[in-house]
Amino acid sequence: MTKKNLQNEIKQGLNRRQFIQKAGSAAGAALVFPHIVPSTVFGATAPSNRVHVGLIGCGGISNYHTNYLKQMEDVRVIAVCDAYKSRRLAKAADLTQHYGGSDIVKAHADFREILDRPDVDAVIVAAHDNWHTPMSIAAAKAGKDVYCQKPLSLDLGQTRILRKVVNDNKRVFQFGTQYRSMARYRKMVELVRNGYIGELKQIDVWCRNVRYNAESYHVKPYGSTVEVPIPDDLDFDAWQGPAPLVPYTVDRATSWGGYHCPETSLGFLAGCGIHPLGIAQWGNHSDHTSPIRYEGTGSVPKEGIFRTLERWDVLCNYENGVTLRVMDYQTARDVVTKYYPAFQDDDGVVFHGTEGWIGNFDQGGTFDASNPKLWKQEFRPDEETLLISPEHNRNFIDCVKSRQETICPVEMAIRCDTICHLVDAAAQTGRTIQWDPKAEQIIGDEEAAKMLTRVYREKWKVW
Repeated sequence: MTKKNLQNEIKQGLNRRQFIQKAGSAAGAALVFPHIVPSTVFGATAPSNRVHVGLIGCGGISNYHTNYLKQMEDVRVIAVCDAYKSRRLAKAADLTQHYGGSDIVKAHADFREILDRPDVDAVIVAAHDNWHTPMSIAAAKAGKDVYCQKPLSLDLGQTRILRKVVNDNKRVFQFGTQYRSMARYRKMVELVRNGYIGELKQIDVWCRNVRYNAESYHVKPYGSTVEVPIPDDLDFDAWQGPAPLVPYTVDRATSWGGYHCPETSLGFLAGCGIHPLGIAQWGNHSDHTSPIRYEGTGSVPKEGIFRTLERWDVLCNYENGVTLRVMDYQTARDVVTKYYPAFQDDDGVVFHGTEGWIGNFDQGGTFDASNPKLWKQEFRPDEETLLISPEHNRNFIDCVKSRQETICPVEMAIRCDTICHLVDAAAQTGRTIQWDPKAEQIIGDEEAAKMLTRVYREKWKVW
């Protein structure tokens, strides 16, 4: 193997083991190898050990990822994609500049071009909600490890495919519910699981709704319905993807349109509520299942294009007897202030036990308990402690390299996302929904069951 060939192998991103195997099999490699390969080739941050990442989606949430990935010497983002041309070009330019111009980051118009690249090891799916599961399935099929932003899916039929593809292809999967990588949430769950609030009885979960950011919509109250020309900068067909192609308006292909248009989203119930629901599932030892009964009320806007749930209050019953109450933040205000007067208009989760309560009252900052001394509690060696994730992106990269399971693997993602779908069905129909978590299907309600799947455009069927 020549010096030039060895250098090419390094550039292609082969891992250390593959590199050594290839070099060792070449005639005469034992003679030339020590003279042409610097010691840095075998370091943790050497080019041959770096994880090459493709970023799919260059909107606001992508900054969360790149801000962390830029700090990792063992990572290079080498490809980006977005339906907005200006976004993908700006992101590629920013990353290229960060890497000193020596590693050129390519901007792609079609995410499938990233999946076709053999030098991409892993992808981050940061497109809007409609695309999360289809892109994740396609990526896993292409042999890429996947960090999928929340929420997971608009179609529970697709999540079953995702589970099979991830498992069959032995892919690492990280779900973007990063609360589990935050120390305070981990401590709270450990206190609950070790019985420091007594026997767990009920969990309150709430989040923002479609009204929360109404002042930011171009046309109020719930987004413009007036069709206007599609900007030259946007591939709107790709933005909608598998979803029906609907008229473009000034509010549709925006952050809020990505969250609240029913054609492409379940709304903030899934987009925000999935975070506290992930903690609720964790505290209740429920990552392998979902509640079996859902009953409550809800409403959707009757004007505009943002017609996901605006109000909801649904009681969910687990098989183990624990009750989960899922609410929008306006409904929760009256409920939570009875035991926590300093309620904030945000997302939250509170565990209620026979000996007290403990919870979080906004996005990561405000934690409290009926007995504040609990936060200083030290655990005995025989008590349960949870996996420590230093940071969610870091946990993903570490698992890509070690092939271990992430802090938020695919089964956790599916079971948590299922709750959002079933709460939505109960709230919109006003009927009691019975769920079989083993068969993963609604029992005895064909109309509600139809709400769990979507029609799609064959052109964008990538799963």
